[in-house]
Amino acid sequence: NVEVSTPRVKLDFEDDLTVVPKTVDHDENQSEQASRAKENGENQSLKQRAKGICLILLAITFATAQSALIKYLKDVPTGELIMINSTVSLLLFSMILTFQGIPLTTFPLKKLVFIRVTFSVVVRIVKIWSFQNLPLGDATALIFTSPLFACLLGRIFLKEKLTLPHLMAMILGIFGIVMIAKPTFLFRGTEDAGPWYYNLVPILGAANMGFTYTVQRKIGTKVNSVVISTYMVLAGDIGGFGFHTVSRDEYIAPLCYTPRVLLVLSGVIGVAGLWALNKGLQYEKAATVSLMRNFDTVLAFLLQVAVFGQPAEALSLVGTALIMAGTLALTLSKLFDVSCGVVI
Repeated sequence: NVEVSTPRVKLDFEDDLTVVPKTVDHDENQSEQASRAKENGENQSLKQRAKGICLILLAITFATAQSALIKYLKDVPTGELIMINSTVSLLLFSMILTFQGIPLTTFPLKKLVFIRVTFSVVVRIVKIWSFQNLPLGDATALIFTSPLFACLLGRIFLKEKLTLPHLMAMILGIFGIVMIAKPTFLFRGTEDAGPWYYNLVPILGAANMGFTYTVQRKIGTKVNSVVISTYMVLAGDIGGFGFHTVSRDEYIAPLCYTPRVLLVLSGVIGVAGLWALNKGLQYEKAATVSLMRNFDTVLAFLLQVAVFGQPAEALSLVGTALIMAGTLALTLSKLFDVSCGVVI
């Protein structure tokens, strides 16, 4: 018996059968990171960044104009004023929805939209209560702490990066608002500040404002901004009626022609401002939008000096310069995508 050993021949297709470790998890992580970066507004083109900044600046301008009209209509009760503004805005948004054929009931993320709408009404009522029951400086300074909450919530829930311009705009904005508003808890004043726990109400409003910005960023472009704005003014109408009922104010019908026109104009401006804000939040981070909203204080101060004849104090001018410097630095850093090498 002779054993014949035949050499094993390696077939060509054996190499193809070799098991190669899969890299699906790595690819999925990269895809998830890219999707998150896109959702947070990173890696945007110059045109997209400019569009987002312009929308937020437009929203700030409209908000200041509406505030000036509301100040002129101070004889109209607060709840009634909210109802009239919201009704005018609701009619205009309904026309936009009809002409553009945008469905009002079929959209995703209904729970997030409900949260966004509900908290926006809470913010509006809290701001009005604060301005009525606290010194104006205290209410302004505490409500405009909203960037602190927006930055914190955006970093935790949306993983939004905070850069050196964000921190600089936050610090300069806080100091600037304090110098313009001159709250009684830092500056001696003659106004009655009320019990200390009254100050918790505007702080609650600031936290809610930061939360609404974060929720809107989470919604992103998945829901049409006109749909969200429509539900917000509808909720404002209901909230204004509830506020008017609780406060037991009488209904006042303006008899003069000018107040009626200004009431309607205020609602029209509110439509433009609300649309620009919700649209801008689709392009910019919650922290960026909240910090840029500090510019409201500057425009309101300039409007009071130029239109209402309020004297300009040196401290207020310094505060205005600080807010403008912080907002300008943040705007330029966003426009040219510069983080100064510091990311938190």
